[in-house]
Amino acid sequence: MTVTRLVFALVAVASLARAEDLSSVRGTVALKGAPPKTPEAKLPPDLGEKDKSFCLKKSPLVPPFYVTDANGRLKDVVVWLEGVKAPAPPPSTPRSLVNVDCRFDPHVQAVTVGDELKVENRDPLLHNTHPVYLGDKSTLFNIALPEQGQEVKKKVKKPGVLKVQCDAGHVWMRAFVHVFDHRYHATTGADGSFTITDVPPGKYVLKAWHEAAGTLSQDVEVTASGPAQKDLSFDVKPLP
Repeated sequence: MTVTRLVFALVAVASLARAEDLSSVRGTVALKGAPPKTPEAKLPPDLGEKDKSFCLKKSPLVPPFYVTDANGRLKDVVVWLEGVKAPAPPPSTPRSLVNVDCRFDPHVQAVTVGDELKVENRDPLLHNTHPVYLGDKSTLFNIALPEQGQEVKKKVKKPGVLKVQCDAGHVWMRAFVHVFDHRYHATTGADGSFTITDVPPGKYVLKAWHEAAGTLSQDVEVTASGPAQKDLSFDVKPLP
């Protein structure tokens, strides 16, 4: 075996060893207390009759701030790790931000810098998708999609928390996109569960964010022996 082949073989073995050491952090997020009722939307007085007729077909018009299952597990919580020094896993598949039934879908998601967002309008109305960074109030993009079936793809260029709004009179529409400079993040599903994969062993800070309940953080230690389990719970807070 030549020296070059030997070096490549050793690198390959080292990579396999590192991959075998990778683990995950998983758990659930719960809500302590009964969530308050989401208020009804106040329609702008200048909203067109076509918009009113179509948008009011599906109830409730305003997305609930707290969505829980029968066990009080909380949906739409962004969970992530701070302090991971290892290289990030490969890029994820493109993400969607859909205007449908005068709402944004998904309501909350987490992406990574460089990911692509596919913005789509499935309604027979004009929608204007406008993500704004909560920190510096800068606009990521501002796209008008007047026709049903239109779609545009945009890359996310910097980290931060984006609040998405529709500037076409649909003031109740909102969504959140958390943009990270790493891929050690997840969003809880309908059962309140999350899994962050491909985590190297180490001690980290696990953080969780909910649009109404705020932010939590806990220390977590990840080892190569198996997944680290962390269950979190938020106290109910007044609606923003």
